[in-house]
Amino acid sequence: MALDKLRKYLFHLRKGGIKGIIKFIKLNKFEEKIFRKKKLKWNSLGYWQVDPMPTEDELLKFYSQIYWVSNQYYKSNLLIPRDLDHVFFLENRISNKMIKNSNFMNFGAGHGGISYLMAAKKMNVINIEPSTIFSANIENFSNFNKIENFFEVSNDYPKIDILYSSHVVEHLADPINFFKKISKILDKDAKVFIEVPNCRKSNITKDYVEGGCDGKITGSHLVYFTKDFFENLNSKIYFFKEQESGNKYTEVDNEDEADCIRVIITAENIKNWIKKF
Repeated sequence: MALDKLRKYLFHLRKGGIKGIIKFIKLNKFEEKIFRKKKLKWNSLGYWQVDPMPTEDELLKFYSQIYWVSNQYYKSNLLIPRDLDHVFFLENRISNKMIKNSNFMNFGAGHGGISYLMAAKKMNVINIEPSTIFSANIENFSNFNKIENFFEVSNDYPKIDILYSSHVVEHLADPINFFKKISKILDKDAKVFIEVPNCRKSNITKDYVEGGCDGKITGSHLVYFTKDFFENLNSKIYFFKEQESGNKYTEVDNEDEADCIRVIITAENIKNWIKKF
């Protein structure tokens, strides 16, 4: 943790000198205010949530000015081992959707990662990501800052066949609203893939960093999911353990050993579920 903070200090020093350091100190205090000085509250839908939630303005400031300073690893690599692992996972489970001219949305695309692999398969790729994504004039490769921006032109696009979201939904203040939004753009036979940290397990080791089940708020996570939430959507649920500093992922039998929850949800199940709200 001390090395991480030192790395951030050096980044801001190189970027803005003494003024950069002063700005970092202010932003660091702001981050502590909106995340770490709060508590977690259990939601009967199957997750813990930050209480009270940061405002939309606070979250916008955080993600536009702070978040990627702490996650430069992802932005400096177009492809990481997790991207490849996810492609193999999807090929084994929804291969009928991963075909030429299918429409693939990467919600919270981050560094791009899996989007490039899907573009190589000649799929139509739509990225939803507020920060910059390298595109190099790739054919059928579109970028939107927010999903609302995509809604404005969605009539010009076919419905989405695969919606992919990796370690993003835990950063959203309202998961229900997320599913309501995406339900509008999914094809009737679409599949939704989501991976989030597993925040309820009995085997909490010293290197456990995801928070939630130990009562701690971690990083910028606003929601700490358990499998209960995804059972509400009749999801296909898989548990994975992350090993070798994120270079290897192994499927395990239950949540007690898992670092991550992966789910595949049908569009039909999502549309049926959101009718309850």
